[in-house]
This record gives sequence, structure tokens and C-alpha cells, in this order.
Amino acid sequence: MRFCLLPSPLATPKVARRLASALGDRGHQAVVAEGGGISTTQVLAGFVTAAQGADVIVPHSNAGRFAPAVANAVGAKLVCLDSLLPGRDPDPGWTGFLRSQELPDGLLAPWSTWWPREDVQAVVGDHWDLLVTDEPRVPLRLLLEEPPAPEDWLARRSGYVAFGHGYAEQASLAEANGWEMRRLDGEHLHLLTAPDEVAETVLDVVERLT
Repeated sequence: MRFCLLPSPLATPKVARRLASALGDRGHQAVVAEGGGISTTQVLAGFVTAAQGADVIVPHSNAGRFAPAVANAVGAKLVCLDSLLPGRDPDPGWTGFLRSQELPDGLLAPWSTWWPREDVQAVVGDHWDLLVTDEPRVPLRLLLEEPPAPEDWLARRSGYVAFGHGYAEQASLAEANGWEMRRLDGEHLHLLTAPDEVAETVLDVVERLT
């Protein structure tokens, strides 16, 4: 089976490579989308290019906003990992927080600096250097623009794997619409810190979707 992992535009693709390796160890092909971009159009185009030939799209975090369109474009199944979903109502508090991260050059500060280091360290475990090396910076508009999504994307039976409770609203939405749901006891970067557990869970979800 061929997987395409979509890392958040806010994170280095290295975050997803340990999960790709874990899927490879289990006899599957897995690629990590490397494309960046400064607009939703550019990011979506890069994701679609990387996903050509994939059987399953696996987005993480902010990449989930793009994932239904990517899966639709390439005819693949979808299993989201602790991710946002399209159509989220604007949150004035969150928008204000993002604006506070915008630096004079017009780009947001690196994601790893948005919170105290000890809080981020708890999420990333022993992989701090991996997280911050080549960490991308993006313009605010990339996070405020809404990517396109197929009208029936939520009705298409897919999978959602939640890590902890950080994306409880999205997980509940997926579950309420009949998606195959799993909850793991982990932090937001569980795909990096526990790739084998996440790989086994993804494969179990895919089997249920077949």
C-alpha cells in the first residue's frame, strides 16, 4: 500500500519521516510531502503533486485543512492524525494570537517559539533539534485562508486518529459523521515520538476502511 504523509506547513517534513519509516518497516511505501508555499493554492498544489499514486493520504495538524481536497484529487483514502479539518469557524482569540506571532518581515515566528520551550519540549520529547532545524516560516494569511474542499468531504467515510485532547472538536466532528476513530494517549507530535504505535494504528484504521 502506498501512503503519502502531509506534514503541517508550520513544521519541517522531518517530523513525519519516522512514521514513514515505520510504515516502510511494515511492508508499505510511504513518502513525505516536501512542498511548502506562502498561499493555500501553492501548498495544495504541492501536496497534490506529492500524493500522486498514493492509496492513503495521512495529514497531520494544519495539513488536515488541505487533506480532503488532496485525497479527492488523487482518489485516495484519508486518515487524519490529530489534525484540523476544513470549514472551521474563525476564532478571534486564536487569530489574535497568530497576529501576535507576526514579525516585521511579514512572516510568523517559527512554530516552536510560540510557547515556552518547556511546553514544546514536552510535545517533541528528545527530538528538539530535529524540530527546529529548517523549521519553516509562513505568512499569516496562509493560516487564515480557507483551502477548498469537496462539498461532501465530511460524508466520505475516512479515519481520524487523535493524540490526547488538543483537537477534541475536530475528533468529535469526525466521529459524529461516522469516521473510523482512534484515540491514543500522546502529545501532538506523537507521530514523531511514537512512530511504531501510530503506524500500527493507521494500518488498523485503513483496514477498517477497505
